[in-house]
Amino acid sequence: MKRRLSCWTCLVAAVVAVAGCSSSRRDLSNPFEGGGAAAQSIRINVQNNNFNEATVRAVARIERRLGVVSGNGRESFTLNWPTVDDLRIRIDILAGDRFTTNRVSVGPGETVFLTIANPVYRSLLRR
Repeated sequence: MKRRLSCWTCLVAAVVAVAGCSSSRRDLSNPFEGGGAAAQSIRINVQNNNFNEATVRAVARIERRLGVVSGNGRESFTLNWPTVDDLRIRIDILAGDRFTTNRVSVGPGETVFLTIANPVYRSLLRR
């Protein structure tokens, strides 16, 4: 009985070891290849220092709504961005002003930071 149990334990250990060493092809990525979802998008981190809620839109060749940032809140948005291009952000303050930020050149995989100020015309987009 003892010998049978130790053989069974060895078999289980071997199966677990083989399963742990194997990995799927999609887990292996070449950092020098241009593929992957993260390499085709940008991240936009927003800090809203205004008391009112703000709707933010990315303005490039076309305009895309990113979402809403609550008053004195933070949000992070991911935007499909396959090439280097200029980006501006349009800020619509709830029951208030509208403002479009400065231009920033952004490429895939980068992160930009938007600080929404009070008053809104002092807002800044930076890399």
